[in-house]
Amino acid sequence: MPSAIIVEDEVLAAERLRVLLEECNVVLLKIFHHAQPALDWLSVHEADIVFADIGLPEITGLELVERIKRVAKRQPEVIFTTAYEEHALRAFELAAVDYLLKPIKMSRLQTALERVSEKYQEKADDFTHFKVFNRNRMVEIPWQQVRYLLAEHKTVFLFTGDGQSYELPKTLVYWEELLGEKVIRIHRNALVFRHTLDCLIRLDDEEDENNATWGARVLDVEKPLAVSRRQLAAIRKILKNGA
Repeated sequence: MPSAIIVEDEVLAAERLRVLLEECNVVLLKIFHHAQPALDWLSVHEADIVFADIGLPEITGLELVERIKRVAKRQPEVIFTTAYEEHALRAFELAAVDYLLKPIKMSRLQTALERVSEKYQEKADDFTHFKVFNRNRMVEIPWQQVRYLLAEHKTVFLFTGDGQSYELPKTLVYWEELLGEKVIRIHRNALVFRHTLDCLIRLDDEEDENNATWGARVLDVEKPLAVSRRQLAAIRKILKNGA
């Protein structure tokens, strides 16, 4: 699920967008009513998408995006929101993903989010190696050698087929977005590479299948990994279609 912040000085407009994003399963991290606090936050934290109102006071949305390029810890995708069409050309010159007119319609928001997803998929297609530290030196690991990523106490670990593990920077959400269709989330703290997913197995004797505890068998991994119930349908679909 992508993460986002809203930079919008109109309280009602921000609330409407918040509700729409929730319906689209976007993780809303923060709402800012002025640009400078958003810039300060982005210099320390990360978000996949910034929804920026062009008509912000003091620092406009267009100026905000130019400053984000200088200060952001990681460059987010930008979707502008506005009541006017006159700034559309300038918005796209700043490499915005989309430009939404208020009041924002769900169909247009979904289109904008699909464009963000397409951009991340392009990045995923270009991704070839993880860069990790091993004994104080940088090592490159081809993604095909990785079996799964696991988040423990705000730290993400990479596990390879030969049983090695390495600490990764960034969050699990970041890697999920970057890797795209290469991975499937099987639990809130675990991503498995699709080509390594073998099968689902029952981990208890619960008679009701809907209440059972499930695990995923992963190539070269001895113990099954815990699977959340909400992910069962997606995992079964992948296994049925041959990952």
